[in-house]
Amino acid sequence: MQLDEPESVSVGRRRLPTWRSLPLTAQLLAVGMLVSLSWFLIARTTGERIQADARARLTELERLRRAEVAATRVGTMLATMSRAHRGFLLSGDAAYLDDVAAAHASLDQDIDRLVESVDDLRVRQGLAHVRELATLWEDSALRPNVVRRGADLIDSATRVQERAVRDLSEDVASIALMEEEASANEEWVSFLIWAAALAVFMLVLMLLMRLVSRALGQVVTASSALEKGRYDEARLPSSHLAPNREMAQLAQTFEQVALSIAQRERQLQDDIEKLKELERLKRDFVSTVSHELRTPLTSIRGALSLVVGGKVGELPARARDLLQIAVSNTERLIRLINDILDIEKMDAGQVTARRDRLRLRPLLETTIAGLEGLAATAKVTLQLEPGPDADIVGDADRLVQVFTNLASNAVKFSPAQSSVDFAVTVERGQATVSVRDHGPGIPEEFAARIFGRFQQAGGADSRKSGGTGLGLNIAKAIVELHGGQVGFRPAEGGGTIFWVTLATTLTPSTSSDSRPAVLIVEDDPSMREVLIAQCESIARPLAAQSAEAAFDLLDREKVSAIILDPGLPGMNGLAFAQRIRRDPRLRTMPIFLFSAREYSAEELRASGIRAADAFVKSRDAESVLFDRLRRELARA
Repeated sequence: MQLDEPESVSVGRRRLPTWRSLPLTAQLLAVGMLVSLSWFLIARTTGERIQADARARLTELERLRRAEVAATRVGTMLATMSRAHRGFLLSGDAAYLDDVAAAHASLDQDIDRLVESVDDLRVRQGLAHVRELATLWEDSALRPNVVRRGADLIDSATRVQERAVRDLSEDVASIALMEEEASANEEWVSFLIWAAALAVFMLVLMLLMRLVSRALGQVVTASSALEKGRYDEARLPSSHLAPNREMAQLAQTFEQVALSIAQRERQLQDDIEKLKELERLKRDFVSTVSHELRTPLTSIRGALSLVVGGKVGELPARARDLLQIAVSNTERLIRLINDILDIEKMDAGQVTARRDRLRLRPLLETTIAGLEGLAATAKVTLQLEPGPDADIVGDADRLVQVFTNLASNAVKFSPAQSSVDFAVTVERGQATVSVRDHGPGIPEEFAARIFGRFQQAGGADSRKSGGTGLGLNIAKAIVELHGGQVGFRPAEGGGTIFWVTLATTLTPSTSSDSRPAVLIVEDDPSMREVLIAQCESIARPLAAQSAEAAFDLLDREKVSAIILDPGLPGMNGLAFAQRIRRDPRLRTMPIFLFSAREYSAEELRASGIRAADAFVKSRDAESVLFDRLRRELARA
C-alpha cells in the first residue's frame, strides 16, 4: 500500500509542506529554531538599548567628574587670589596684583567651561554667583579701606564654590548609583528573557507532546481493539489529522495491518470450517469403510480358519502355510479396523467403561493367555511375577485391551529368547501394573510423542514389527477413563518398563469392629494416609481414591459420614456430592468437604454441602475437621 503524499499548500508552482506533514524531528527543530530566533532578537534589541543607556550614563558621569574637577580648580583659584592679595597688602609689591589678575582670568575660564558643561541649575547659579563675588572682590581688593569687605567676599565665593562642588559630587554619586542599579536590572532582564524563552519553548513542546501523547493513546486503543478482534474499531487519525508525518505513516500502516489481519482471520475461519467439514467427512468415511470392511474380513477370517483347521479336508503343507499367512494378515486388518473404530468413538466421546468389581491378577493372566501365540511366534516368554493381588473397579474387556496393547508392543520389540515380565505392586490405595521388555529402549527424541496417534519409534522405516501406532494412544485413553495413569521409564540393564496405576478398593471388613464407618474419598495418597490415621481414633475408616470406587464401597458398606476431596479424577467431588444427595438412601449422609481452596456458598448449596461442613486444607487443621466429625457421629 503506497503512503499518501504529505499534505501541502501551493505557493506559485512550488508546494510547501504543512506543519502536520513534517516529521516529529523537523517539528521539534522548527520549534527550537523559532524560539531561539525570537530569543536572539529580543535579547539583542534589549541588549542594545541597555548598552546605549549605559554609554549615556558613562558619558554623563565623565562630564560630571570633569566638572567636579573644574569646580575644585575654581576653589584653588579663589585661594590663589586670596594669597596674592594678602601678599600685596603686606609687601605692597605690584607683582602680587598680576597674580591676582591671572588667577581671576583662569577662574573665569573655568567657570565658563563649567556653565557650558553642567546642566544642574543650582550649580550654574552658584558658579555665576562665584563669578560675581570674585569680580567684586577684585574691585575692592585694590582699595585698602575696604579690605574687610574683600575678605568677606572671598569667603562667600569660597562657600558658594564648595556648595557647587558638593552638588556636583552628589550628581556623580547619583549617576554611579544609577549605573549599579542598571547593571542589576540588566542581569534581571537577561534572566527574564532566558526564562521567557524557556517557558515558551516548554509550552510549545508540551503542546506538541500532548498531540503525540494523544496519538499514542489512540494507538493503544486501536491495538486493544485489534487484539480483541474488533478490527473496525482499530483506526488511527487519518494523515491530515495526524500531528506529524510518522503518525500519519503509522496510521496508514496500522489500518493496512488491521485490514490484512481481518482478511487473514476471515480466511482462517473459512479454512477452519473447511477443515471441520473435511474432518467430518473423514470420520464418516473411516466409520463407513471400517464397518463395511470389518464384516467381510470377519467372514474371511472365519472361512480361512475353517479351511486351515481341516474342516474341508486335508491340505498340502505349502497350502496350509500360505493360508496361515492369510489368516494372520486378516487378523491384523481386523485389529487395525478395531483400533480405528475405537479412536473414532473416543473422539466422539462415546467410549464408556463398566464399573465392575474386578481382581487384577486374573486380568493379567487373561492377557498373557491371549498373547501366547504372538509370543511363541516371536520366541519370547511371557511371565507374571509373584506378588500381591488387588481389587479394582473397571471394565474387564477394556483393561485387558490396555494390557494387551502394552504387552504386544513389548513382544514386538523384544529380541528372541528374551522375556516380557508382568508385575503388580500395591501401595497406599493404588495398584501398579508394570510390563517390562528387554528391547532396545525408546529413543529420547521419540519419548515426548510416544502416546500420540500413528506414532512408532523410527517412523515408517521401523514398521517391520507391525502395528498401527494407535495402541498406546488407545491404552492411555482407556486408563484415564478409569481414573488412572500410564507412563514409561527406562529399565535397569536395558529395555523399557511401561506402567499403569489404578485405584484399589477395600475388601469387605470381616473384623468385629462395630464403630461407625467413615468414608474418606481422597486421591492424594499421602493426605489419604493422614486422614485415615486421624480417623482411626474415633471411627472405622474406609478409603477410596475416586468417586467410582467410593460408590462401590457405599454399595457394600454402611457408612455414617463422608470426608470428601473435590479434586478427584474423573467425577469431581462436588458432582459426587450432588449424586449422593439425589440418592434417597444417602440424602441425609453428612458430607465434610476438605478442599485445597475456598468454595462459594452458591457452589456448596448446589452440591448439597452445608457451609459449616466445608474446610480448607491451608486454613483448617485436620483436628478441626475431626472435632466436627466427632460431634456429628455423637449426635447420630
